[in-house]
Formats: sequence, C-alpha cells, structure tokens
Amino acid sequence: MTSASGGSGEPGLSSHLPAFISSLLGYFRARVELAGIEGREAVGIFLKAALLLAAALLLLAFGYAFLWIGLIGLIATAAHVFWGWIVLAVAVLHFLGVAGTLWGASRLGKKPVFKATLEEFRKDQEWLNRHTNT
Repeated sequence: MTSASGGSGEPGLSSHLPAFISSLLGYFRARVELAGIEGREAVGIFLKAALLLAAALLLLAFGYAFLWIGLIGLIATAAHVFWGWIVLAVAVLHFLGVAGTLWGASRLGKKPVFKATLEEFRKDQEWLNRHTNT
C-alpha cells in the first residue's frame, strides 16, 4: 500500500503545511504584539519629550519677557525717559523683525522644491505618453 505523498512512506507537504502555517501565524502575531508594546512605549517617551519641550518654551517666553521688562526699566531709569516710549520702541522693533521674517519665509515659498523629482516625473509622463499612443 502506498501513501498519498507519493509512495515513499514519508509524510508529504500536505501533512506539514498546517503546522507551518500555524507557526507562521504565531510568528506574525508575536511580532504584532511586540510592535504594539514598543509603540505604546514610544508614545509615552515622545509625549514626555513634547511636554518637556512645551515647558521649556514656556519658560523661555517668560525669561524673554522678564529680560525685556528689566532692560526697559534700566533704560528708562538711566535715560530719564517715560518707560511707555521705550516699550513702544521695543514693540516696533519686534514687529519689524516679524515683518522681515515673514518676508524671508515668503521668498522661500516661491523657490521650487524637489526639482529633480519633478523633472523625473515629467520624463516618465512623456515616456508613458509616447509608448501608450503607439
């Protein structure tokens, strides 16, 4: 009597396939679980880093404001000038800085980016048009 695997008496592919598929699914399940655990850990780390960055930016803003308050007070006292005029001058300087920064950013926005990629896409489109029309 011969076996279904070809007569040699050894088990064939059909007898090993379910075990292989089960092992493969177990492997992928373990990888997905590991990715989920690592993802939760990464979210926790990045959340802590984002909160620390936000706290640092808040402290920087307060430090910047107190620095200007101190400087304005010193300048007003030393120059015998009303502090309101100094605050107004500092505000104008800040608005000029904002205007300059926005102007620089708008100039960057007009520069084309990904020139090489766009050129390759154009070449690919031309090639497709040539070869699909013939």
